[in-house]
Amino acid sequence: RWQGSLSRCSMGLRLPPALLPSPSPSSSPSQATPQLDLHLHFPLGAASSKQAHAYSNSSSDRRASSPPVRQGAATKTSQCKANVWRQSVPEQPHNSLAAPGHVRLMSIDGAESEEDTHEIMYYSLRHPATITLKEMYQFGASSNKSKRTLLLAAQFLHEELPVRLARRARELKRLPFGLGEMVSIKGVRKLYERSFFRIRRFPKPSTTELEERFTEMLDDIKTEHNSVQANIARGLQELAKERKDVQQQKDVLMHAGMPFDFGQFLDRFYLSRVGVRVLIGQHIMLHHPQEGFIGIIQKECVPSVVCEHAIEDARAICEMSYGISPEVILEGNLGLKLSYIPEHLHYIFFELIKNSMRAVTERFRDKPEKMEPITVVFAEGSEDIAIKISDKGGGIPRSGMDRLWTYTFTTAGNTLEKLQQLNTPGRPIMAGFAHGLPLSRIHARAFGGDLHVMSMQGHGTDVYIHLCKLGDREVSVP
Repeated sequence: RWQGSLSRCSMGLRLPPALLPSPSPSSSPSQATPQLDLHLHFPLGAASSKQAHAYSNSSSDRRASSPPVRQGAATKTSQCKANVWRQSVPEQPHNSLAAPGHVRLMSIDGAESEEDTHEIMYYSLRHPATITLKEMYQFGASSNKSKRTLLLAAQFLHEELPVRLARRARELKRLPFGLGEMVSIKGVRKLYERSFFRIRRFPKPSTTELEERFTEMLDDIKTEHNSVQANIARGLQELAKERKDVQQQKDVLMHAGMPFDFGQFLDRFYLSRVGVRVLIGQHIMLHHPQEGFIGIIQKECVPSVVCEHAIEDARAICEMSYGISPEVILEGNLGLKLSYIPEHLHYIFFELIKNSMRAVTERFRDKPEKMEPITVVFAEGSEDIAIKISDKGGGIPRSGMDRLWTYTFTTAGNTLEKLQQLNTPGRPIMAGFAHGLPLSRIHARAFGGDLHVMSMQGHGTDVYIHLCKLGDREVSVP
């Protein structure tokens, strides 16, 4: 089936011999196509058998079209250059995608050979599995740090993460107008490729020891990807400096009359990044259970408490930058609760309150005694939870409202100067990356919510956050 699907692609993909099936000599030509079954199932814990059956059916086509993970002993050799491993693949049964006795040089520092490129291409053509927060919650609640369930989750991630990483690496490589060759963007692509190969070269977690090592590797990968956002912003600055023939109109790049919507690409890229980090973070935290949490999902998350922590963090940066900060008042239903990921909620609150503090402080810097407070109102409706953040920082011009969601617009000065501050210890960055507001909306939308902005120039700005209740709707992890 996978051969047929690939042959119908218009991209001219040619698989190398190492990835082609090796039919049994006794098999007829019509029987040469392998029938693959990895038997990787993501248990749903307390979910019903109908849910498990539906998930199995939704993933069966993708599992049936996936090559089995090679079982080979990876041995480091002195003949290979740095960061290259040699894997000796033993003789496989006829349904293996590796030719018997084939030896491959496998890079773990990005795609450096034709076979590496084709392997990433193969996985990028597959579709990621559909997983819901509800399933993750139920699975985590039933696992109780069980060795078997942790093994099953690790095996699922061993199969799923390469698909998601390969799709993003391939998109980064195909960026037009030379954007994909900018030093920072290329560095991000190499990071995704390296993460892809690290997971692919790791043996399938079949024992507790392998599962623990696999989890440590995932934790390391998650940490390595912390700098992706800043590097993407650097790549845009490098493009503007090196390619004067490429014009930027909002988030659309223009060259020789041909447009490319870079904003839409970044929306997809960051939404996928949120999904990958949720999957990795959930698995890691299942190893370190906390009271009141299922992995990274808090059973009874109180948005007002998360907001208070975000206010403290934003106030610290504001006072380091300006010496003063406005008061923040919480109103409404402060005791409402929902099952949610507090880390994501903190990111949204922090970015929005930081923006409001900067606007209010800059407006009233010369007369701090007249500084107006920022208000945060919490309300619970029948469908979702709504939160409004209001400030009197002067508002935004109506002509600039449609640029709020772009990744190149900021009211906080030169983005390049802000990026240079990252290398200066002790210098806080209040704003200027142009990523805060669009990324906040992505975090809200990733799990069924949304974010809207209303502004009155000369007065202030209101931001409305809508959060989906985990128990009311099954929202897929992006």
